[in-house]
Amino acid sequence: MNQSEMFGSARWITASGSPDAAFFRDEFEAREGERAEITICGLGFFELYINGARVGDDCFVPAVSDYAERPEMRGTLSYPISDSMRHRIYCLKYDITDFLADGRNVIGVTVGGGYYHQVMRKAEGNTNYGDICLCYNIDLGGRNVVSGAGVKWNRGFFRRANLYHGELHDYTGFDRGWNTLAAETDGWKNCVEIDAPQSDLLLQTCPVDRVTDIVAPELVKRNGDYSVYAVPENISGYVVVRCSKPGERVQLECAEDLDGNGEIDNMSVGYGRVRQIAEFITDGSDEPYHQYFTWFGFRYFTLTNNAEPVEVRVIHSDVAVTSDFECSDAMLNWFYRAYINTQLCNMHGGVPSDCPHRERLGYTGDGQLCCDAAMTMLDARGFYEKWIEDIFDCQDLGTGHVQHTAPFQGGGGGPAGWGGAVIVAPYIFYRHYGDVELLKKAYPRMKLFISYMQSRTEDGLIVREEDGGWCLGDWCTPEKIVIPEPLVNTAMFISQLELVNYCAGVLGEDDSFDDLIEEYRNAVRRNYFNEESASCFDGIQGADAFYYDACCRDGRVLKNIVEKYEKLGEFDTGIFGTYILLRTLFETGNGETAVKLLAGRGDVSFDAMRRRGATTIWENWDGSHSHSHPMFGASAQYLFDYLLGIRQNDDSVGYERVTISPVFASPLSFVRGHITTPRGRISVAWKRTGESLEVEVDADERIDAVFCFGDVKRKILPGKNVIKI
Repeated sequence: MNQSEMFGSARWITASGSPDAAFFRDEFEAREGERAEITICGLGFFELYINGARVGDDCFVPAVSDYAERPEMRGTLSYPISDSMRHRIYCLKYDITDFLADGRNVIGVTVGGGYYHQVMRKAEGNTNYGDICLCYNIDLGGRNVVSGAGVKWNRGFFRRANLYHGELHDYTGFDRGWNTLAAETDGWKNCVEIDAPQSDLLLQTCPVDRVTDIVAPELVKRNGDYSVYAVPENISGYVVVRCSKPGERVQLECAEDLDGNGEIDNMSVGYGRVRQIAEFITDGSDEPYHQYFTWFGFRYFTLTNNAEPVEVRVIHSDVAVTSDFECSDAMLNWFYRAYINTQLCNMHGGVPSDCPHRERLGYTGDGQLCCDAAMTMLDARGFYEKWIEDIFDCQDLGTGHVQHTAPFQGGGGGPAGWGGAVIVAPYIFYRHYGDVELLKKAYPRMKLFISYMQSRTEDGLIVREEDGGWCLGDWCTPEKIVIPEPLVNTAMFISQLELVNYCAGVLGEDDSFDDLIEEYRNAVRRNYFNEESASCFDGIQGADAFYYDACCRDGRVLKNIVEKYEKLGEFDTGIFGTYILLRTLFETGNGETAVKLLAGRGDVSFDAMRRRGATTIWENWDGSHSHSHPMFGASAQYLFDYLLGIRQNDDSVGYERVTISPVFASPLSFVRGHITTPRGRISVAWKRTGESLEVEVDADERIDAVFCFGDVKRKILPGKNVIKI
């Protein structure tokens, strides 16, 4: 929609002086019980009040997007940007009928900067879109109340409100009834009308952020002026505190870790440069204090002893967990829970972020890796439908280049592992939900990306991306990255071309990329494969798995893979190599080796995280950076694909047809779990009794399911099916 279609005659307004956050209010006439609906958007985030009452329970709305063109950004990022991209802004509608009184009414809106007004984070350069702004239209049955210059604004208690650097509130002299008729409005100023952003306006349909849980903090230790507290696991959200004395300065700081002295260690959330701090100067009220326009990612916090913690609110996109997994191995149980927790901590504003603190960006590498697991284990359809649109928006309209973050906020990456999200995410979405319309929309963008990748090819290998920019291959290997970037990017792109071939068949397109696939395969063989040793780049950091997966299902290569990792007993791979290695092992009947790696107790293992007390997945194997990064958790998908054996048939979408074929790995005595598909629930449980196995399968009657293992093949009927082997 354009401005008039969404908001009628309403005008966008802002506060003078470019504040981080502000309060806006206006009065209007209405009749009690009169049908009323408001269309509203406040950028970056807003909260709406009518007559002092909060409308809705959503947090951090509207959804994050690439709001509008930023010409000034192009010369200030840490690498050149010349792409021409699409832009969108999300708006919300609320029914406010029950909030209205007869006669005079008050609309109050708080607006904070979020990602839109971001003037403090400079890691990637200037990513600011502009000043905070607001637009709304109240429809009173044909009579409209709209935003304009007559709306008043006040800075209120906001002294600092930054998504990355926290908030400072000063309640001295603040009128807590600012959004009621009784408010004292001396000192409030008229708003400034501004031009509407040049962007598509859409109503938000993806899940909003909400308080999804409330946990009680536990005291760790008391110091002289402050105390250290903990919550049971790493979360995203904020702490609510109380201090009834006036004029006190209350400070809390959040972090993921404690140091050896039991003090918070903030290195993983910002290297000591970005700190998650909220401060409040009190007014003597018994009302609680908390931040409004930022969440923190944390497990521990300090709080000055002039205040007490009331509760900790867990906040993320309102996405339900629709799966469960349990087995006889404690590490695998931890891995499932840690992945779920990490993914939810990184779902805000319709964006799957890399971490909930230091960067908070929708990296297309992390996002494409984890989207299959998230769609399997969570009710994530609306969430990823929106994020795929973000990927489309960040693709250059001419060249087909796809940015490394969606929505675009800077950030490094590479051509296939990041940009390839324009192929992988829509394909995965289609397989899960059977939405052919989104696939139709994606297909020309996939082809445009293929053209871009061909333009980055030399001697048959993908060797570069944008001049002066990033061109990563794999990422976060335990040792220095040695596996060549052209090998990783070309191998991953070959696999992506195979997905586009599939999509072309679904859509009835005549395109075939078989010849191009073979050209790239030949280039990888020519440059990296040793025929004598049957190894690709000596198998370093999963190179043989990349090769086997994309180029040649050579039994000699597979033998090298199995022998190496049976002997090594732990990972030497990065985020892509780990996922591809485990998939290769599982799919080739080497599930025993895959489980030994997945559940391994070595130094480079998921269990190394667990042993050090982690409740979320780390960014690096050694824990040196963020402790809430979902990318390595993508392999949690294999708990369901292989250990439970729930796999959708190749000719199926939306779980029409499923084959149940578990990997009965010898270290495990039982496995049980379920997923919830668009056609209903599938649950599988198996246990080992002596030399025999007993399997129970229950699948919704709308799913055509078959159990297969060796010579045993059995149609799954409605209700519980028991198979003994």
